[in-house]
Amino acid sequence: MFKKLIATGVVLAMSVGTAAASEFKIQKYEIDTPQKYNVPYSGKFSAEFNDGFPIGIGSGMTYIGKGKDGTLFFYAISDRGPNAGSPKVLVDGKKVSSKVFPAPEYTPSYGALGLKNGEITLRSIIDIRDFKGNKISGRPIPPGTVGSTGEIPLSDSYKVLSYDREGLDTEGIAIDAKDGNLWICDEYGPFIAKMDANTGRLLKKYAPGNGLPTIVGKRQPNRGMEGIAVTPSNTVLGAVQSICDIDGDVSNSKAPFTRLVLLDPETGETKMFAYPVDVESYNKCKDVKIGDLQAVSDTEFLIIEQGKGKDGLRNIVYLIDIEDATDLTGRKTADGKELEAVAGAQELDSLGIKMATKKKIVSLRELGWKPSKAEGLALLPDMQTIAVCSDNDFGFKSVTVDPVKDKNGKVVKKATKYVIDENKLKYSGQEVNTSFKLQKTDEKAGFWLIKLPKKISQY
Repeated sequence: MFKKLIATGVVLAMSVGTAAASEFKIQKYEIDTPQKYNVPYSGKFSAEFNDGFPIGIGSGMTYIGKGKDGTLFFYAISDRGPNAGSPKVLVDGKKVSSKVFPAPEYTPSYGALGLKNGEITLRSIIDIRDFKGNKISGRPIPPGTVGSTGEIPLSDSYKVLSYDREGLDTEGIAIDAKDGNLWICDEYGPFIAKMDANTGRLLKKYAPGNGLPTIVGKRQPNRGMEGIAVTPSNTVLGAVQSICDIDGDVSNSKAPFTRLVLLDPETGETKMFAYPVDVESYNKCKDVKIGDLQAVSDTEFLIIEQGKGKDGLRNIVYLIDIEDATDLTGRKTADGKELEAVAGAQELDSLGIKMATKKKIVSLRELGWKPSKAEGLALLPDMQTIAVCSDNDFGFKSVTVDPVKDKNGKVVKKATKYVIDENKLKYSGQEVNTSFKLQKTDEKAGFWLIKLPKKISQY
């Protein structure tokens, strides 16, 4: 499908523009996803979703090129599929996290977005498949396996679903510089995988301890690889979304960095670098999240840093450089602990470790960005225009019906505060009449083109 699309007009971006601007120039769009790409749904609330769920696309993005008719084409990728927060499940006396998957057979997918005449539309979709060509799902992988989040998958009727050993929670996409195939990353493992651009079939998969450094397996659950980029020399850089949880006490961590993993597909060699997060802007270091990643050169990258900060939500694009950063491979603290055990940047510096450098390019919220997250990032060939996108979370949310009140009289809306015990919903050990339903949001993914005041090379 994509081979045909590319052959009929897309020219890969190689040239560099010369335009200059004195201020940010923004074009704002919403991504149109034709109904034919909707996710089929026949669950408990199907009466409200007669046409299924509008597909969620935009968890990661990269620029493909410009068509003969002037259309700008981008690859965009979905996440693990329609899902919602849900009560914990009591298993052998232990409260275990769960997640509702109302369309449990959904296959994470990627597609081509086309921007022309003031509209950006999803033009095609390809399902991701395992090495044998079978469709994968976005359901969690089994407990005890590398990359397991420990979540129990549930239907929208709160029945336990099967795990998927090949499940992926895809979050990033980039184009191989040599053969045009695709690189993707995921939050579960975290995993990095190369796949055939035309069929979606996985060609190679890298996991913590099996092609990737073991330490990245200590990512916070569902905060694995959130961005991926391919450099001009065809090395692959993946960004762990948040600081690693090395001891189960990540809430108290003072780690001033999250890890970047550089993979050389030719040799299998990896290096790791520290991306310095804006620690002073958040209540806790663990709150910092990476959005996406985009290569500028072999050492420079655009990166989105975001999360709930002390003064509200933050979505900032930085230019980072790893050229002089220290390879973290094999590096420990003075007493032999993982580097996330440091008390801050000063201790990291005392160990002779240099983090990547960073320069602020733009704060999206200062320009009027409304979505809580910016999940896709691309750089156009003029080296001055960037594209950012959000996703639509498949056009629904979970709503709490008849919520209880806590001991202070506050309404308890979060599903995770409740517990499923032998098919009964409880709060503080008592059975309750509370329930949860899926509700349409009619949300569409946002997409911005931002022309910067100067070229990236001038920052």
